[in-house]
Amino acid sequence: MTLSVRKIAIVLILSTAQLGFSGAASAAQSRGIHFADTIQVEGYKLGLRGVGILQKFIFKGYLVGLYLPEGVAVKDALTDVPKRLEYYFYRDMAAEDFRSTGAPLMAQNVGQAETDRLEPKLAAFNQLYRDVKEKQRYTITYIPGKGTELGLEGESLGWVPGFEFAAAYFAIWLGPNPVSEELKEGLLDPETAAPDTKTN
Repeated sequence: MTLSVRKIAIVLILSTAQLGFSGAASAAQSRGIHFADTIQVEGYKLGLRGVGILQKFIFKGYLVGLYLPEGVAVKDALTDVPKRLEYYFYRDMAAEDFRSTGAPLMAQNVGQAETDRLEPKLAAFNQLYRDVKEKQRYTITYIPGKGTELGLEGESLGWVPGFEFAAAYFAIWLGPNPVSEELKEGLLDPETAAPDTKTN
């Protein structure tokens, strides 16, 4: 990947536009990309709650879907409950693009001291990343008592234990100072999304 394209990729991570939805059934088919209504993960049944798109101007980065168990309110997504974020990529991205942005985005949500304390686990998770190609899918999954898994195209790349790391890492998208407020609203409160971005 050339430096200029990698810079665009990093911008795509740091810049987003929202995509709202009206219920899981509508979210399951977003801009022609299918997300399953429900999934089974480590014995848990998780349902699709929202879908957002990361985009800067005309450049689309990826769609992301949030999965939670039935009965868990979206406001409790960062608590010690099973959850998954699933990403569909519109373009190739290098592993280093993910590794280089994790620490600053965690720090803006949980603070620098907590990020420094979790640095060994973040470093271990970063090593799991691989280059991703257009139309491939990453998943980030948290299972209580087990930890956070990174998956690529249905293959587990590895796990990092601990709830505290999971809460800090998922906060990049769902925390008090997320990568994008619009993306967070699309995932957690889709009714607030702009009308012209809603799917029907």
